[in-house]
Amino acid sequence: MKSVSNTTPANGGRAFAIVSYNIRHGENLDGTLEIGAPGAVVMKENPRFVGLQEVDQLTTRVGGADTCAVIAETTGLHATFARAIEFAGGEYGNALFSREAPLNVRRIPLPGAEPRVLLLCEFADCWVGVTHFAVDSDEARVKSIGIVRDAVAACGDKPVFLMGDWNAAPDSEVLAGMRGFMTILSDEKTCTCHGKKFDPARLHDASRCIDYIAIDTAHAGNYVLRDRHVIEERHVSDHAPQMIEVVPSA
Repeated sequence: MKSVSNTTPANGGRAFAIVSYNIRHGENLDGTLEIGAPGAVVMKENPRFVGLQEVDQLTTRVGGADTCAVIAETTGLHATFARAIEFAGGEYGNALFSREAPLNVRRIPLPGAEPRVLLLCEFADCWVGVTHFAVDSDEARVKSIGIVRDAVAACGDKPVFLMGDWNAAPDSEVLAGMRGFMTILSDEKTCTCHGKKFDPARLHDASRCIDYIAIDTAHAGNYVLRDRHVIEERHVSDHAPQMIEVVPSA
């Protein structure tokens, strides 16, 4: 399956790609900091939307860098950031990069010992959300499901694409809850979180798939899934990006 490169605003009936990526604040597996590298990785897919998690803004950990500005320059995409917490002299949270500027932006807090956030952005033909569920508590992740469900319902009649690091395997209670109102579009059979040292033998360990891209089930019939794969980048970040390509159904 080949990605379509001529995406237009409001998709114009054409195929478009979505990428989700936990970027580990721009730190490579060898410990070097390369803030623009995630942007270069995702642009190989010519995406319309890119959702990033673990984004540092102006923190001492990234040397005070404006990560969103760096990645926006690398990709040529519009950046929208949602703070989850204040951290290290700056902020830490999620970001959405898009070919079009959003019409509306919502920031919805999520639970966790380290608070999390859902970023929702409205576009002419859809809403797109980016979230990162708590790593420390299955209870917090399960509580997040109802909050996300209500937020998706509040988006009205437009389709809602939702992506992110949900810190839960495909057979988990969390995914069962999310499947109650979302249809998973991304690959669930490939390891997305390889950790600080990548072991190729675990490439198809589904228990290491914790990153997803989905669409609200009410609108799942509005699109045909053209392609999906985990982008095989195992040096930039401790996660690999998820990618899907959809085309509006006739």
